[in-house]
Amino acid sequence: QLFWEKRLQGLSASDVTEQIIKSMELPKGLQGRVGPGSTDDTLLSAVASALHTSSAPITGQLSAAVEKNPAVWLNTSQPLCKAFIVTDEDIRKQEERVHQVRKKLEEALMADILSR
Repeated sequence: QLFWEKRLQGLSASDVTEQIIKSMELPKGLQGRVGPGSTDDTLLSAVASALHTSSAPITGQLSAAVEKNPAVWLNTSQPLCKAFIVTDEDIRKQEERVHQVRKKLEEALMADILSR
């Protein structure tokens, strides 16, 4: 289907207590208002799918035709978002976030081990 991401619209993940897990926030440079009824959650699903189904880089839609009529031309290997560029600063910030989360996980695991 051309707009397969629409099937996932309105669905969300939940934990074992059936509490809805808050969706992650997309970077500010990633603009998903391309295509009919496009939302940030739809874009997140499309980006996640593109990362899992292809090893090609994700660049977004590069044609101006998408802005005028998204049904005219779509690069089906790219999510429905405007073209974007990932900078070295973006990568550095993400690496720092990963480092912080790993440190918190290590602390939580050590606390769990010590409590036993």
